[in-house]
Amino acid sequence: MNDSELGGVVRALRHRRGWRQADLGAEAGVSGGVVGLLERGRADRLSITAVRRIMTSLGVRLEWDAGYRGAELSRLRDADHALHEEWLARRFEAMGWTVAPEVSFNHYGDRGRIDLLAYHQPTRTVLVVEVKTVVVDIQDLLGALDIKRRVAAGVARSLQWEPAHVVPLLAIRADTTNRRRIASHNRLFGRFSLRGAGAVSWLRQPSVSASGNPTGSLIFLRLPDGKDIDLRRAGRQRVRQRPPARSVV
Repeated sequence: MNDSELGGVVRALRHRRGWRQADLGAEAGVSGGVVGLLERGRADRLSITAVRRIMTSLGVRLEWDAGYRGAELSRLRDADHALHEEWLARRFEAMGWTVAPEVSFNHYGDRGRIDLLAYHQPTRTVLVVEVKTVVVDIQDLLGALDIKRRVAAGVARSLQWEPAHVVPLLAIRADTTNRRRIASHNRLFGRFSLRGAGAVSWLRQPSVSASGNPTGSLIFLRLPDGKDIDLRRAGRQRVRQRPPARSVV
């Protein structure tokens, strides 16, 4: 959707509500003139905040559809996601896990796809892995992972596995923005009891203690040269980047 089409949508929705431009502006906390500019296709003269306020007032969720040199950026992002996912799958297999990538599910209305589903036969532990190269909506991320954790045992049984424990694992690309977003919502990520070196040690030798299995694991993935990923610093909520280090797994 281009700027002109966006303006037409705003105008149509405003008319449906019976609002003047000033009415919509008052609802959004901007002037009627700002609404007029948006409706005339002049979004380039407005701040993103102003556009979002107007769209929210109309009950519209604003999403982006970006292009880069003729290709959709979503395709480039998907390729980056696949690179992280494939590398992580190989590392899990090297540590003794059986890995099933891109496992779809449909369970009583809950539909989706698990990035990686891993199984450790000696402890009958199922790992539900969510790979994120970009962290945007924290609540959506955690909510989706909760659904996948809930259905994981049934999905695992369909693969002829015998699950006794299910542990969610969040694997996030280690860049400054993602680290900052995780740090700013650290309380919401409190359920991920294993992080950094502790998480890697557990992945190498999963065990069930008297108090039960870990409630979750959080690791950061780093590809400084496209070949190496650092899992060690997931538990450290620092924004400052450090020079690339050797992988510990």
